[in-house]
Amino acid sequence: MTEATTKLGPCRVRSKTDRPCPRQAVVEIWGMPFCEPCAREQEAYFAIGELTQEAQGLRNEPLVEALGRAQSRRVKPRRR
Repeated sequence: MTEATTKLGPCRVRSKTDRPCPRQAVVEIWGMPFCEPCAREQEAYFAIGELTQEAQGLRNEPLVEALGRAQSRRVKPRRR
């Protein structure tokens, strides 16, 4: 175990619950220590949140258009 890892301590995911993450933290995100699996999961949540916030402010942008097309394809009935 490296010195940097031991300075971070344990992963803080679910630290105030009956089932805290048992792994050692390897990275700090926004001042909170995370183990590698929890950090990856947290990054995914951040990315989803950023996309959601950006999409709410966009009008007539490529991402919004692409999402609209994808949604309309799922709704259209299949031809027989």
